[in-house]
Amino acid sequence: MTLKIGMIGLDTSHVEIFTKLLNDNPTLYYKAKVTIGCPSPSLDLDISINRVEGYTNLLKNNYNVTIVSSIEEVAEQSNAIMITAVDGRKHLDFFKQVVSYQKPIFIDKPLAMSVKEVKEIFALSKKYNTPIMSSSSLRYADSLQKLFKMKNEQPKGVYLKGPLPFIDKMPYYYWYGIHMIEMLITIMGANYKTISIQGNDKFDVITTEWEDGRFGIIQGDHHWHGNFEAIIHYENETIHLPVYKDEKPFYACLLEQVVPFFSTGKSPIDEKETIAVMTFIEEASRIRSGI
Repeated sequence: MTLKIGMIGLDTSHVEIFTKLLNDNPTLYYKAKVTIGCPSPSLDLDISINRVEGYTNLLKNNYNVTIVSSIEEVAEQSNAIMITAVDGRKHLDFFKQVVSYQKPIFIDKPLAMSVKEVKEIFALSKKYNTPIMSSSSLRYADSLQKLFKMKNEQPKGVYLKGPLPFIDKMPYYYWYGIHMIEMLITIMGANYKTISIQGNDKFDVITTEWEDGRFGIIQGDHHWHGNFEAIIHYENETIHLPVYKDEKPFYACLLEQVVPFFSTGKSPIDEKETIAVMTFIEEASRIRSGI
């Protein structure tokens, strides 16, 4: 039996990537396929309105995805839902429209645009008994997950480097910052103590201290590229992970977690950790706005 996945928001490259991986390789993902989608663009966001037609046509013409104009139709005609809209400002509203259908929902990054909205999403999921999951694909980068399996000890510190472009409607770290921030929390844990930021028109540097005295550093380049990498310090070893060189794509690793979640209704990520990631983004963005 095919697991029918519906997509809401067809305005991001993730739409093409997820659909290609799922529909071209059904046996790898337990016969899960994207079967229906609703474009739902944001008319005031260039990266949404300028891309929605292309990705919508691609899903329709290349993958035989049924395109509808109603979010409710997506919920009715699918077994599981992916809110893929690039605009994090719309995620809570989209979620409210489908949560009562009690089908598992994956919300692409960012989960929402404030900790208040995030907590509302979790509260609604409990009220309607609707499973939810949200994550950046970088959390599940293959080399990072392999390192976790190999090293049974807590890192002493970490340095992360990668792209950190900004856009106005999702300011500072809500759009691309979530990738390295989620990596940081995944590697170091959620109990950070302080955040300090230096930034200019080329780079941002985020320095974080944990409650036990460990430090993590993010250096973000304001021009886009795909070269995420990490240097992780242990007691007697320092390991460099050029994550962008991983043979298995980040998104394939993410889907290996999302599809089982759709089947079991159990997210592999603790709610508290997801809230910690969004709390970090909110606090860091507030600090950055004052620079």
